[in-house]
Amino acid sequence: MKMRFITGLALLFSTTGFAQNGFKTGTATVHIDPDTNAVYSAALAGYGVPREGRFSLTWQPVQPLADITALTSANGRLYAATSRGEWITAAPAADTFQWKAAGKTPVLKALTAMNGKFYAADAAGEIFEGAPCKTGVRWKKRGNAGPVTALAYLNGKLYASVGNTLTEGTITAGKISWRTLDNAPAFISMTSNGRELYGANSGDSLWTGVPGPKGVTWRQIGRKNDITYKVAVRQMAVLGHVLYAADDANVLHKGSHKTMNNLTARALAISRNGKTAVIVGIDVCGFNATLGTAVKEAVSKSRNIPPSAILLNASHTHFAPVTQTWITWGDFYHFPDSNYLNKVVKPGIVRAIEEAVDNLSPSNLYFGRGFTNIGHNRRAGANAEKPYDNVVDVLKVTDAQDKLKNVLFLTGCHPVFKNADEESFTLSANYPAVARKLVEERTGSDNAVFIQGCGGDINPRSADHRETGAELAADVIHVLDAGLQRIEGDISFFMDTVNIPVQPWSVDSIVRFRTANEGKPGDVEAEKNVRWANLMLQRYKNNTVENILPEYVQTINIGDWKFVGISREAVTEYGKGIRGIWPGKRVSVAAYCNDVASYLPVAWHIRAGVYEGFGSFLWYGQPGIPPLDVYERLIESIRAKNR
Repeated sequence: MKMRFITGLALLFSTTGFAQNGFKTGTATVHIDPDTNAVYSAALAGYGVPREGRFSLTWQPVQPLADITALTSANGRLYAATSRGEWITAAPAADTFQWKAAGKTPVLKALTAMNGKFYAADAAGEIFEGAPCKTGVRWKKRGNAGPVTALAYLNGKLYASVGNTLTEGTITAGKISWRTLDNAPAFISMTSNGRELYGANSGDSLWTGVPGPKGVTWRQIGRKNDITYKVAVRQMAVLGHVLYAADDANVLHKGSHKTMNNLTARALAISRNGKTAVIVGIDVCGFNATLGTAVKEAVSKSRNIPPSAILLNASHTHFAPVTQTWITWGDFYHFPDSNYLNKVVKPGIVRAIEEAVDNLSPSNLYFGRGFTNIGHNRRAGANAEKPYDNVVDVLKVTDAQDKLKNVLFLTGCHPVFKNADEESFTLSANYPAVARKLVEERTGSDNAVFIQGCGGDINPRSADHRETGAELAADVIHVLDAGLQRIEGDISFFMDTVNIPVQPWSVDSIVRFRTANEGKPGDVEAEKNVRWANLMLQRYKNNTVENILPEYVQTINIGDWKFVGISREAVTEYGKGIRGIWPGKRVSVAAYCNDVASYLPVAWHIRAGVYEGFGSFLWYGQPGIPPLDVYERLIESIRAKNR
């Protein structure tokens, strides 16, 4: 009787799909859209064009205004001076402001508030100090600072825009002493959020900078494009961490991001026998190895997971804020916004991983492979074979009763369309977000994780990212419906580095290259080439020219499923080539992992001199081009290590 009972119990467990293989999984999704209260505008990554840049800032009309000439904020209210010498103020009420008269004022051109007082300038450059009183503000003259066009306050100092310079004012015993601080755009309005200065110039560009011992490094963060940014800004103020602007039509606007609100970091943690591996899909164009290292170190400390067990993958959307250095692009792309990178992206990734690890529960894992037709090789003209690795790999996660929990899917294709009209300036995860949402809706999955494969030279066939996402979702669901193979076995993980040799250009060749590209203002390609040449010459001067391209290869074995993540923008051949190392095995290959430092081409890209095999390395600020046998070197290194 006992034997029959045990046998029957085992049969019951097997037919109900009880998770006996020891796997536990957990997932988490954390949104990484920039917070308008902290980051007023972000430069969108992915394209070096248009030359004037793509920014997320848009303006929402709030209400008509009187004919104001100066605007600031203090004590939770907006204050303004009108062209008729009126002093008016308003407190926020719902989605608008209730303005009221509060006294008289000189006709002012610039205005700011500091330490309970107001400071202003008129058209003649006369500086006024105003103390609030029962009848409004009592103004006193505090000298002349020249042709002041804008005023702001930050960290106990006054800042004034005078022509193309920024002057700094120090107040001592009621007197203001001014010194020229730095060159600056000719601002017509300035404000501050307590961390940074913000300025708008008559050319309808928005800038930010932080004064320091060496002056101010100004970074452009917005530009009137007549599509998403149509406002001619005349005055600005920050209230409640929100940026407001008055335009030349006397309308008050509220600054916000043009966004689809679908940028996320999505983590899938898988554990067995005390070992945990985590795969993270992140909606960024790319990131430097420094970010990956910082994230992994933080999680290693908080959850005791080795860095080699954490794989970070960029979806490579071309519609997310800049999160890595683009030192040869336009100035506004050189460095990511530190507030966004360090206060949103990095903690968002860490939190997604930690929550996934904290939510582990018994699970079954299944693997399936299908195919898609969403992409095509964008350089096919240089290769008659038109290579395209169109596999779709799917990992299905179920609970202890074999009910679907989560889905991870992988394919290689650039998220680059539609790069026109409003969508070009809109923050978006692009087609991966559409596919994820549809997979979740149609399958009941709690969380769908997209992983970008080897899509360096693959573009979508459709110019509509919604169509691409819907097609990919249908392909994923087809794999789920067709039946999958159960995954069994232990977990292991490895991180290796393959140093790809490069031959840096000589100083003479760099100088000739720079000379050939100089004197072409407005030519984005030529300007990039000059910046690259200057960068390389500086590196020669500093003796920091490198002759290797480090390629990171991370291998995570989840039972009999092998996941290989390689760095850089690997072209399509690498997926099939790496899978071929283990014929007949379940192997998935992702690029854009852990460090997106350049493209990773194969010989035909280099011979043909197409973007992936030549020009892209200049855009990425790399010292040179890989050798023709770069593909063979990497494949043989992975084969030899046999992780």
